[in-house]
Amino acid sequence: MAVPSEDVLTKVSTEAAEDFIDAYYTALDGSRTTISSYYMPQQTLPDGKIIPVIVYNGNVLANAAAFQQMFENNMPFTHYEVQSVNSHVMNPTFSSADLQKQTPDQERSEKNMSMLVQVSGYVRLEERKEGPMKGFSETIVLVPNVAAMGKGKGKGSEQRSWLIQTQNFRYVV
Repeated sequence: MAVPSEDVLTKVSTEAAEDFIDAYYTALDGSRTTISSYYMPQQTLPDGKIIPVIVYNGNVLANAAAFQQMFENNMPFTHYEVQSVNSHVMNPTFSSADLQKQTPDQERSEKNMSMLVQVSGYVRLEERKEGPMKGFSETIVLVPNVAAMGKGKGKGSEQRSWLIQTQNFRYVV
C-alpha cells in the first residue's frame, strides 16, 4: 500500500490536530473526569522507556491518571484560549500490526501516522472569567488510537481517534 500524498497527509493531520485540540482544551476547562481518555494506554517500550510521557511545566507526571488528578484536585479554575495550532506529520507510516488488521485500507493509509502538534495561547488559572492570563506553549505527539479505528463517529463511538503519546507543557514567561 502506498503512502498517501503530502497534500492528503497535511490535510488529515491539520484537521485531526484542530479537532483534537478543541476537544482536549474543553476537557481541561470543564470535563476533567475525561482527561485521562486523551492519552494512550501506558506501556513500556523495548528500550525501557514508559509512554505516555507527560511533562507539565518541568514536572514529570507518572501517567494520565496522575495528570487528571492534578487538574481535578489542584486547579479549581482554568480557562484556555488557544491562539495557534500547528501540526507536522512525524511518521507517515506509523506501523502497528493491530492497526493493519483492524482498519479499512483507506482509513489505514490516511490515519496511519504520528504527528507533532504545537499549541500556544493563554490560560487563566485563578478565576474563570476575570483572572490574570498566563501565556503557554505546548508540544504534543499524537498517535492513532488503534482501538477506535474503523468504528466511525457517532453515539456508539466514544473512543478518540487520536491519543497523546508525549506532551510537554510550559508557561511562557
